[in-house]
Amino acid sequence: MMENISLVRLVQERIGYTFKNEALLAEALTHPSAVKEGRSRGPDNQRLEYLGDAVLQLAVSHMLVIRFPESGEGDLSFLRAEMVRRENLAEVAAASGIPELVLMGPSLESAPTVAHDTVAADALEALLGAVYLDGGWDNTVQLVEELFTRIPEPGGMLKGAKSSLQEIIQGRFGGEVPEYEVAEDTNGCSDSRFTARVFHRGRFLGEGIGRSKKRAEEAAAMKALAGFEEEP
Repeated sequence: MMENISLVRLVQERIGYTFKNEALLAEALTHPSAVKEGRSRGPDNQRLEYLGDAVLQLAVSHMLVIRFPESGEGDLSFLRAEMVRRENLAEVAAASGIPELVLMGPSLESAPTVAHDTVAADALEALLGAVYLDGGWDNTVQLVEELFTRIPEPGGMLKGAKSSLQEIIQGRFGGEVPEYEVAEDTNGCSDSRFTARVFHRGRFLGEGIGRSKKRAEEAAAMKALAGFEEEP
């Protein structure tokens, strides 16, 4: 396990929140396999994942009710389901670099991508549960709003970050499309990772990490979208 001071620094850089109780952060980033296979004494993040799942459901519901005051229960339920499905949670976690901080057992290090997506989604929920216990509701809602930058419209599906970014760029600048550069880093292991950077007219827009080229590009596009939203 990384030293607590390193974890706090990384979390502060990636999600903008520093824990008062560092033990909660360590717990949120400890997968059950790490405890079962002797890499950690525990506790693992299952209890925080349980709490974080409920916190996330409420926070997303809160966001949607405020954003779409005219929408009914059916539409809001559909939108929430789109946002909290496991695939989307894994992408949100990857865009913030959360999966890299999770302590896993050796058996998972060479597991299929789908297993790592589950680990990432569970860790995100656990992290939200930890923030809720450490900093309260307001900090948790703020974090959810910062992490979940893509919100589907009523009656529509959640678009991929790459598609959304391309629409924004073409709408603002005409027919040009963003360009991606992807590099593979195996670190001497069988568990390859990819780092993607996205540019437009030579301007760097964002960087993302994933276990496939596609996921890395999606993560980079999510960072770029967040940057566009912050622009006046």
